[in-house]
Amino acid sequence: MKNSTLAVLVFALFGISSTVSADVPMKSWGKPNLQGNWDFRTITPFQRPASFADKEFLTADEIEEYETAVKNSRAARATAEFDGEYDQQDLDVGYDQFYLDQGTTMSSTMRTSQLVYPENGRMPAMTDRGRETAGYFRALQRRAPEGPEDRNTYDRCILGFNAGPPMRSGAYNNMMKLVQTEDYIVIQTEMVNDHRVIPTNGGEALPSNMRLWKGDSRGEWDGDTFVVTTTNFNHLSRFNGTGENMTLTESFTRLDDDRLEYRWTVEDPEMYTDKYTSVVELQRTDADLFEYACHEANYAMPLMLSGARKQEAAGIEDDTWLPSWSR
Repeated sequence: MKNSTLAVLVFALFGISSTVSADVPMKSWGKPNLQGNWDFRTITPFQRPASFADKEFLTADEIEEYETAVKNSRAARATAEFDGEYDQQDLDVGYDQFYLDQGTTMSSTMRTSQLVYPENGRMPAMTDRGRETAGYFRALQRRAPEGPEDRNTYDRCILGFNAGPPMRSGAYNNMMKLVQTEDYIVIQTEMVNDHRVIPTNGGEALPSNMRLWKGDSRGEWDGDTFVVTTTNFNHLSRFNGTGENMTLTESFTRLDDDRLEYRWTVEDPEMYTDKYTSVVELQRTDADLFEYACHEANYAMPLMLSGARKQEAAGIEDDTWLPSWSR
């Protein structure tokens, strides 16, 4: 364990990418085999908690203590009795603790946060424009929606809240499948059954006036690491308050038979004063991806719209549509 921790510290200090070892399976054309089902669940916080202060890495004992505390906290919540508005929370979100699948272990990086840059493990400050734009969208979401366009992209099942890009551990469906050929790599996420077909030779980028919900992803190999650059986002994609001119750089490095390093960096100088970078290690799994039957033609949206029309006809102003946990 001491040697593993030392290696992690050396890589972190000097920014050296993990090199391919003899344990890494290879494709017949000489590139690491990234194909398979990968689990990106982790209870490692996205940002470093204040309780960890300037501590970047944890010891094995500290990790065990943290994981135990999380398990105990979840168990206490699952058996707690609520009343009033708090009693409404599980009903509002549609799932109780039984249906959540957030993971039970910290990332094998042993870090105190998924964010590795800025070095304090915290998100950089937003620019004035970023704060103004974020305020506008918060106000928009608090307004009773008048049509489907007023609902967010998650309600409309256009994007998954952890499917990205970039991918981030969330409440459930924290799985992805990689399918690899010499010319393309396909990333399919369990959330919203989303997928990206990414060329491995870069290819010609789309013109700047073509904007996509998940952006335009172009990949290329940098040695034994597959690097994906994504631009041309839709202005409503908004990952963590980013805008349409965000540049996302993702890298996938096979570490051994069971681990895949997933590193991504967001650069958006219009919205943030600095870039930020996250690193987690995904675990290979033999588990299958389940269908996530969330799509624009499901029943939820027409039911919400028909309910709103009935309220309008009855002269009732809808001031209760926002879940209690978001008020």
